[in-house]
Amino acid sequence: MQRTAKHKYFEFIAFMLMASTFLPLLFNNLPPFVKSHHIWTVIWGISLITSYLKIFSNKTIKHVLVYGLIMIISMFTVWNQIDDWNFQLLINEFYNIFIGASVIAYFFESKDYFGLARITRWSIIFLFITAIMTIISSTIDPMYARNIVGMASVSNEAEIESILSLRYLGGGNYSTALSFMCLFPVFFYFYKNTGISIISKRMIIITSIVFFLALSGMQIFTNVLIAIVIIIISIIGIKKLKQSIMGISLLLFIIIFTPNEVFVNGINSIGGYFKEGSELNYKFTDLARFIEIGSKIEDKTTTVGLRGDRYFQLSESFFQSPLLGCYFLSENNNAHGYLNYNLAYGKSVTQVEGTHLHWMNKLTVTGLFIFVVFFYILYSFLKNNINRFNSTYKFYYVISSLALLSYGLFKTFGGKEAWYTFFILLPGIYYLPLLKKGNSNFNLNPQK
Repeated sequence: MQRTAKHKYFEFIAFMLMASTFLPLLFNNLPPFVKSHHIWTVIWGISLITSYLKIFSNKTIKHVLVYGLIMIISMFTVWNQIDDWNFQLLINEFYNIFIGASVIAYFFESKDYFGLARITRWSIIFLFITAIMTIISSTIDPMYARNIVGMASVSNEAEIESILSLRYLGGGNYSTALSFMCLFPVFFYFYKNTGISIISKRMIIITSIVFFLALSGMQIFTNVLIAIVIIIISIIGIKKLKQSIMGISLLLFIIIFTPNEVFVNGINSIGGYFKEGSELNYKFTDLARFIEIGSKIEDKTTTVGLRGDRYFQLSESFFQSPLLGCYFLSENNNAHGYLNYNLAYGKSVTQVEGTHLHWMNKLTVTGLFIFVVFFYILYSFLKNNINRFNSTYKFYYVISSLALLSYGLFKTFGGKEAWYTFFILLPGIYYLPLLKKGNSNFNLNPQK
């Protein structure tokens, strides 16, 4: 396909969207107006409306807009008591999803797979730079990522300045950590298929190690745990996985009847590899203790138990208004038990602990009806992409995508980095072989 000036223009705007998302080392140090990601989203939106209206006939975009319309109408009518935190969360989520979905939809509709491959390659380069800066930042302050998130509650000017100084180094945030976490399977895909890879096996190994060190340095236990699981699944592979069903069943049987002491000692040993007193050391020790005391979800003396208790709290509110959400025609300041009155602020606030369980919180707030509409967007997007890819990449693509989405079962999920990874990077990685000279064996449409 011959690329036109329009193709190059849209590729440039998409490039700036990805750069302002995945390269904080540059954009955190630019003047306020210039570094804004929103400038490029506005230019992108205007460009689509004025030069590529065809994008709005794309199925994914239609689904996203229908969901957004239903949600926004609900927030200003039947959910008129919705709290500020969830209002902002839902709006920002829709905003990021629409931009991410529209970028990938443009490249698919225009069939500019070469342009998609180019912005994907640059995005991974940006992430690699950010991973290195994350390692440097976490060496200076292992808790820097958590401190940046909680900066709004800091009043000491010296402490704020200290936190901001690390931000200028360009390390990743919580959402960037999700991008690091889910890319291991697709890296392994290219490791096993070096004939189509644009980088060597050695570089794939180096990149994977840098990403894992960045994750470990950020001290986010859930990310590290999910990363380890999907790395193991990727190494097993789809063929061996199918052949090993009996072996896996036997392994599960052994696990069930293995004494708790074995798991406790093993998990404690893993925690011992991390610095004493670090967040990861604490979380592994906490998990071992949770298993040791009998794995009682209602036990609030462990972090795991507290997280399980949050599910119970949210479920109580959900079942009082399951179809249309806890804020549906809520006439009081309680929202079916979802809100608690805070004396310090003189108003009702969310059960903050429960909001960290992203998907359960979303189900409770929006209700089953809108929740199903939302997840249909993700399901149909995955299904359509699976039909685009060859049988080998499908396996690693699904693992990466599900690993990313599964994070929302344990923590708050979101941010433009996470959604752009889901909608743009993971599908775009499939087309990277187009950038390798002499790669005539790559089939764009394996299903046709």
